[in-house]
Amino acid sequence: MKKGFTLIELTLSLVFIGVLSVAVVLMINNTISSYRRGMTLNQINTMGMDLVDDMRSAVMNSSSDRVSSLCATYYPNNVNEGKARKDCLADGAYQFVSLTKTARVTVNGEDLGAAVPVYGVFCTGSYSYIWNSGYFFDPEATVSGVGRASLKYALAGSSGEQRAENFKLLKVRDDSRSVCVAAVRKYQPEDGGYVVDEYYTLDFDGLDNELDIMNGYGALAEEPVELITSDKNSDLAVYDIEVAQPAESTTQDNMLYSVAFILGTTKGGVNIRANGKSCKTPAEYGGSNFDYCAINKFNFAVQANGD
Repeated sequence: MKKGFTLIELTLSLVFIGVLSVAVVLMINNTISSYRRGMTLNQINTMGMDLVDDMRSAVMNSSSDRVSSLCATYYPNNVNEGKARKDCLADGAYQFVSLTKTARVTVNGEDLGAAVPVYGVFCTGSYSYIWNSGYFFDPEATVSGVGRASLKYALAGSSGEQRAENFKLLKVRDDSRSVCVAAVRKYQPEDGGYVVDEYYTLDFDGLDNELDIMNGYGALAEEPVELITSDKNSDLAVYDIEVAQPAESTTQDNMLYSVAFILGTTKGGVNIRANGKSCKTPAEYGGSNFDYCAINKFNFAVQANGD
């Protein structure tokens, strides 16, 4: 008599092996997804702390003189500039420290509102940080009516115009805060100078996409540096940089800065307007091919100690 397996036994064995194989594949996929999510969170935390250290160092090495002293520098007290100087003093020259452009943003069909930060500048007095929101780099996001900020500049020792575009976070040597000053004072090419007799208050909704410091404040001493690369292999971006009104000491000339910035992935439907900030799940995001999303907010305070 010949012995062997029946057809039913073979079928059951194949079903068991198939189920086991599917379970192993799912377990491996979940492990890989968890690993990638963990790596993304670790990457955000590491990059966030690196940016904190970089900005903190820039502020610490900036001038300890009161920021409001810039009002007298850029708005001498004459007839035409009197109102601008008063507005500047009332504002503590804050616009020479931080500027933010807002616009309407839609992510995967969801309207986040008309006042979402999309790019801006933080001028520390030693280096200036120019950022473009992660929404510009999210394939599922639309920023209405506004393009990314770019920087037009002159570089010492070279001839011709230099231009930086499509960056996520740009660090520029800028001891005179010329990036912020140029935006506020509104360079007029036809007149060959800055409009110093206009009011100081800047309409942030009208901040130009291009930040031009070619004319009026000298060449940059150093080539701008991208702190977050804008290539396809970089999935992180800044979504906002908030700088509180710098506190001026009443007993000595020094400045205390309080800064917060949001760092997140460029995929995942990041919503910085939501309560607690949030990401969408892949299913909520339209089934897009991604298995990670992370967002974090970093806060720090630092005092300017430079000469």
